[in-house]
Amino acid sequence: MNQFVPLRKHRRMSGAQKSAILFLCLGEGRGGALMQQLDVTEIRQITTAISNMGEIDASIVEEILQEFDMKISHEGGVVGSIEAARNLLKEFLPEDRVAEILQEINGNTNDNVWKELSDLDEKQLVEFLRKEHNQTVAVILTRIRAESAAKVLPLLGADRAPDVVERIMAMESLPSDTILSIENTLREDVLAKAGRSSEARVEGQLVSIFNKLDEDLFKKISRELEKRKPDHFKAIKQKMFVFDDLIKFKETQLGKVMREVTGNTLPLALRGAKKEVREHFLASLPSRSRGMLQDEMSSMGPVKLKDVKDAQSQLVEAALRLVADGSVELASDDSDEMMADIDD
Repeated sequence: MNQFVPLRKHRRMSGAQKSAILFLCLGEGRGGALMQQLDVTEIRQITTAISNMGEIDASIVEEILQEFDMKISHEGGVVGSIEAARNLLKEFLPEDRVAEILQEINGNTNDNVWKELSDLDEKQLVEFLRKEHNQTVAVILTRIRAESAAKVLPLLGADRAPDVVERIMAMESLPSDTILSIENTLREDVLAKAGRSSEARVEGQLVSIFNKLDEDLFKKISRELEKRKPDHFKAIKQKMFVFDDLIKFKETQLGKVMREVTGNTLPLALRGAKKEVREHFLASLPSRSRGMLQDEMSSMGPVKLKDVKDAQSQLVEAALRLVADGSVELASDDSDEMMADIDD
């Protein structure tokens, strides 16, 4: 019995997906010849649809082909896969171009699913996994980040966890169609219900952009957005984390952050820091290490602002990594804003 039957067999299909079914029914020879008449954008859309489609019921095939005024009741179902897309493209494109297109598709669709899934709260993920077959759970746990899988496994319960681990141990290479079917279900059901909406993605992108903006430009943008979109902009600012926010770490935890960077990153970052931020860093170090750091900062001479900002960004990224894996905790802050003004 197929343990990976798609959970949503029948969903509203796009024009590209309907065209993909037609190409699969035509076969590699005729489908490849017809695809030569399309432009690059159309080829990419149809190739993506074929690669992600998985198994399609015969009834759905017939329903779609009726829209093309064709009858195919004798054909049965078709299967869209990476291999099917590759065979079609090989009919009229060189091998290196085929590989390039398929690699791009894989990069855009597969990796992001598992990354986003790894970023989910484990309780949200477990809520979905409890309804799934243990074999499907095993596949998912082998593809998300290890630390995420380690949090999810105990939540499955003492009865299920050993069976899932046993299935992982016995797991062999799985068909690409199986993986794509699981990915599509996760993308449409789990991530959507977890709030990974387009609005959330845009907001997350803005947070990343604002974190890297020049301070003067950010101040100008802030003044305008506080007038035009005060509530929305406030929500975004509360999610931001910049170098000056490192002062919120206790001394012992800040020491862990400093050990995450190497070379002259730390002295370079502190050369351009506010006085109170620099003193907080120095106070977090043993006296000998503090003296060595001060000597290194004094001997550096003039430094470029860009190099300072890059070094500070490395420390911020290190801090966020440690917060994400639970190694350090950010002190609670009762203020409405996390952003601190930057001196000129």
